[in-house]
Amino acid sequence: MNEHMHVQRLIISTVLLLVTVLAACSATSGGDADPRTIEVAMTDDLRYDPDELIVRAGETVRFLVRNEGTMVHEFLIGTPEDQAGFEEEMVAGHGGGHGDEVGVTVDPGDMVELTYTFGAEGDLLVGCHQPGHYAGGMVANLTVEG
Repeated sequence: MNEHMHVQRLIISTVLLLVTVLAACSATSGGDADPRTIEVAMTDDLRYDPDELIVRAGETVRFLVRNEGTMVHEFLIGTPEDQAGFEEEMVAGHGGGHGDEVGVTVDPGDMVELTYTFGAEGDLLVGCHQPGHYAGGMVANLTVEG
């Protein structure tokens, strides 16, 4: 009977230790953590600040995009091919709705939030496709690291 109680105590101790370890691991895994915030300013000099961004594959980023200028600006995320498509839409007069999931349009003096989850590693661009802005250099490099 003593040996039986000893085995029960050993099992209970092991289970409690396992539950404690699992709780500690889930608390530090970052699964429910808030996304990282990156602030980006846009200016009438047709620039983003910063103009080089680095994120991780699978990372969710909360962009706070502030228009410090007097003109409307955009913050659109995409591949070079996506950016060419956004530019074609704008030139054709259909650029008002590039898609809320890939970017935002920001009025002068306003700040808009965009939460974006990045896929596989690679090189992306951020662009503004208001008339003449992209061609004028309103582009930022965005690197997605593995």
